[in-house]
Amino acid sequence: MFPYTHICFANDVLGKISDEIILGAVFPDTIIAGFLEHSTAHNQAPALHSYLNGLAVLGDFSRAVITHSTTPRGLDYYCDEKYLDYEKGYAFEMARPLVEKVIKSCNLPQEMGWWKAHNFIEMAADVWLYQKRPEFHGCLKKALNNQTLVLAISQVLAPFFDVPAAKLAMSFPVYGEYVPTGEITPVEIATKYGMQTAKKHGITIDIMAAASVIEEAVDIVESSFPDFIHHCRQNVVELLNNL
Repeated sequence: MFPYTHICFANDVLGKISDEIILGAVFPDTIIAGFLEHSTAHNQAPALHSYLNGLAVLGDFSRAVITHSTTPRGLDYYCDEKYLDYEKGYAFEMARPLVEKVIKSCNLPQEMGWWKAHNFIEMAADVWLYQKRPEFHGCLKKALNNQTLVLAISQVLAPFFDVPAAKLAMSFPVYGEYVPTGEITPVEIATKYGMQTAKKHGITIDIMAAASVIEEAVDIVESSFPDFIHHCRQNVVELLNNL
């Protein structure tokens, strides 16, 4: 999922919000800076939780990372890997009707269509939640600008990930360049997505065409997302209670 969804979800699961929780909720996706692998950031939450618990620091950060993760089963597991009895996760399944339009608007080869189409459901969820839940407007920008906290987190995590603290600290502002930190509209999030696809794949997308697909995806999210997020919240609350 994209950041606004992860922030809302972390708040709902943990029952509170703070800069520490926000940075934990988005941390696995700071991989766009290039200092960590996707599998490392999304599948090591149990070991990271044990490490931080042993140091008796950043407990809220640790729990927020778990709400995001693929392993154990945080929001990204249900979004990407498996939801109910479907073949794949929620975003992939809801994206099926969008695949051809995404291929066209993003200038993609056919084999990348379904993979990239699931991002359009994720972006639509952010657009939808930004409209529905204004209480979190601006909070990502505020957290990313908390340089003291970013540095403290990076210094603690550096030995665990075997990455210099300066690089981990840099990953947060770099991440902020590739996602909306202010108003979230279809055009704004499509623009940021275009920056991501250019960085990752060297692909130039049609921003306005992509924004139109996101608008279509918002209708899909409107009808399906509340049940999905309720399912995830129940499971992740139980997961954290059993730690």
